[in-house]
Amino acid sequence: MSSLSASRSVLSSVERSLCSRCLYRHTTSGLRWNSTTAAPSSPLLAKLKQDLKAAMRAKDQARLTVIRGTISEINQAASSSTPIKTDMQILALLRKRRSSSETAKKEAIDANRPEFLEKLDSEIAVVDELMGTVSMMDVGEMRSIVRATVESLRGGQKGGGGEGGELKPGPVMKELLRPGGPLEGKPLDNKVLSEVVREECFSKHGNN
Repeated sequence: MSSLSASRSVLSSVERSLCSRCLYRHTTSGLRWNSTTAAPSSPLLAKLKQDLKAAMRAKDQARLTVIRGTISEINQAASSSTPIKTDMQILALLRKRRSSSETAKKEAIDANRPEFLEKLDSEIAVVDELMGTVSMMDVGEMRSIVRATVESLRGGQKGGGGEGGELKPGPVMKELLRPGGPLEGKPLDNKVLSEVVREECFSKHGNN
């Protein structure tokens, strides 16, 4: 009985999620971009605008659900202290949406409701396509910038030739991403950047 109860609870969660999405699709059917709420132009924003019109003409429900939901989040953030202005910020929204869809998919599988899977898979495919349009910074280029910053900070630590303390990744990341820093607003994956910074901090570049 407890297993059946748990299954029903999961199923209820999936159905509520999907029904909410259906309701959201209807309530946002008149959603439009406007100059006061939309973020400044970027390649991904331009694609969203174009794809929204095409999806409406094609009645592509999966694409409409993803794009309308993303646009709504961008518009809501416009009046906040952290407006969404860059491809990387939109990419973060899409990653969250993909994670939510994956969770709903797992719940549908656990609840033995295969009828929901096609819809969720279609939405995930749309998210993956949109995410794939963002051109990320080449890792080699990133490493060159990180290495130059690490060597510069190490030079400052040495203070004219004396042996400086160990350079930690945190201050390097802060320097790279600070306002006006060499990587501020660049299209990059922070996890990849963190790994490159760590590798360069513990390398021997500039210490010979």
